[in-house]
Amino acid sequence: MIFETRQEAGKQLAKLLLEYRDAPETLIVALPRGGVPVGAAMAEVLHLPLDIFFVKKIPSPYNEEAGIGAVSETGLMQVDKYAVQRLGVSEEYLQRRAREKLSQMQEKRALYGRPRSHYGGKTVILTDDGIATGSSMLLAAEALRREGAAKVVIAVPVAPSELVPILKRVADDVRILYPSDNLIAVGRFYRDFHQLEDAEVLDLLAKTPAP
Repeated sequence: MIFETRQEAGKQLAKLLLEYRDAPETLIVALPRGGVPVGAAMAEVLHLPLDIFFVKKIPSPYNEEAGIGAVSETGLMQVDKYAVQRLGVSEEYLQRRAREKLSQMQEKRALYGRPRSHYGGKTVILTDDGIATGSSMLLAAEALRREGAAKVVIAVPVAPSELVPILKRVADDVRILYPSDNLIAVGRFYRDFHQLEDAEVLDLLAKTPAP
């Protein structure tokens, strides 16, 4: 399956979630930046508010592109214990980089003009433009659960088939349009997978009702 854009993927994904249309105490939560156009399209179809939630990876001290953990904007951190041990990464390094990422996420939230929502008792439909390793989505689901979400639904256009059982451990429900047995890169499932700029995210958020 190939999607033209993230918005098209969001509209198709919404068809798997029609039982949540106009549902009370329910909101869509997108992981910026790639998840925002997916979430905005879902919000339009399902008549639900759109929220954002930030998660950032903690990079290896030897390669900024290689993640050895992640931290949510609520301060929940998870690390790859095997990678940390193998690379000899100190606790001081992990805490320092986590603080840096927390500061960056606070700046982005201020830029986007969306204060953090209260999730207590809410049904949260958590989305992104796709899942590769699953680390960000798993951490986000756990963080939202700890923030009091009554139900967490993970809904994405594409994800590795082997991750589905793992996602189901942290979510009450998992909806995936295309579970792939050979997911090399999420971008391969989109004709247009451009890097979103902040201005595009701001425009989408301005057009979509907040919680």
